[in-house]
Amino acid sequence: MKLVTTTADLAPYYTNRSVAAPVAGMKATGFRHLDLSMYNVIYAGSPWISPGDGWKAEIEAAGEAAANGGMDFCQAHSPDGEHFAPGEKRDALLLAAKRSIEACAMLGIPRTVIHAAALPGASPADFLRENIAFFKLFEEDAERFGVDILVENSASAWNPEYYLRTGEEMLAFVQAADIPRLHICWDIGHGNVQGCDQYGDILAMGSELHALHVQDNYGDRDSHVMPLVGTTNFDSVLRGLIETGYRGDFTFEGGCTLRKSNCWPHYRRNVAPGDRISEPPLHIQQKQIAVMYEVGRWMLESYGIAAE
Repeated sequence: MKLVTTTADLAPYYTNRSVAAPVAGMKATGFRHLDLSMYNVIYAGSPWISPGDGWKAEIEAAGEAAANGGMDFCQAHSPDGEHFAPGEKRDALLLAAKRSIEACAMLGIPRTVIHAAALPGASPADFLRENIAFFKLFEEDAERFGVDILVENSASAWNPEYYLRTGEEMLAFVQAADIPRLHICWDIGHGNVQGCDQYGDILAMGSELHALHVQDNYGDRDSHVMPLVGTTNFDSVLRGLIETGYRGDFTFEGGCTLRKSNCWPHYRRNVAPGDRISEPPLHIQQKQIAVMYEVGRWMLESYGIAAE
């Protein structure tokens, strides 16, 4: 199992909003396999929602930066945005998400996560119907570009009307959708907040589990800290992955272990102009991510499943 981390770990350190900007900085962390974050590409003037191929230039630059650093991309995260309310915001999400699937094909990335979304006041059946219809919009793109799209679990604590919280619910969703290239990404941190028996959830998802988001917390909020900082039982997670023959990667989303002051959902208190140590610098953040790499390698080696 390969160790992977998201380029979002370093994105806050670059004023250039290009998805390529943080890639070169990942070389100093020890990670050689990356999850390309396209999560925040929707903003005013973004090439991802504008005419032309400016977004392709970002992808080409990301590929070049990875190659120069001896790195590659194994996974991706597609944009977040407005799923259901008709209008410009939804149109922007659909355009950017479709482009993100093509971007994966350009870089040889086999899979990307696209979030489902809650519907305020909707029943579980309504949630299922509307989100399946949403994912159907990407079925043709996934087939055309040979890229799997993955739906992710959430937790009731911050998303009470999002009905993909357990392994059984995730499996039922992809089976009901009946989209050949739709599979599951299990977020371990979300599972911990939900209070899941993650061993059982992983067994329930079985071969439909194609990717992980590996992060920890104290069971209260989506803190995105590295494993063993919080309360998640990672032994049960790894035993489940081994028992089901999981063939994906071990992909971290733990870059908030060393937090910037405005890092959701925990904000540094009473930050004032002139404060000198409220924002950890890039070189220290890179060292923290390097520690996360070492922790992940030790975890996988402990179970004999580490891979280069």
